[in-house]
Parts: sequence; structure tokens; C-alpha cells
Amino acid sequence: MIIFDRVLSVEYRLGVGFDLEFPDSRPVWCTDASTGESITMPFQGVILHLPLCLVSYGRVYDEVEI
Repeated sequence: MIIFDRVLSVEYRLGVGFDLEFPDSRPVWCTDASTGESITMPFQGVILHLPLCLVSYGRVYDEVEI
């Protein structure tokens, strides 16, 4: 789901602890809508680890080599 140009996702996880994470380059799996190919891309945002649930809110971006 996209809210304010950022991606909000909820995922299942095997864990019971509480944690708050602020990654700036965490690798996530993405699917290219035009080709259907799965690739990894960096994620920047907030990740909330809840019991049996992981909520992430942020943006996924392409790395550009200079």
C-alpha cells in the first residue's frame, strides 16, 4: 500500500519480541511490475517488529553508481 509516496507493508514473522528499527539501506526483495523479475533493492524507513508481525514504512530506491 502506498501512503504519502512511501510503502506501508505488513508481514508475518516468527518472533515474539518488540523492536523498532530505522534502516537506511536494508536489502528487500522487490518484483519489477513490467518484467515480473525479482530483485533486491535498498529500503530506507521505519520497521516495527511486533509479536508475529512486522510493519514497515518507508521507501525503496535504486542505487546509482557515480
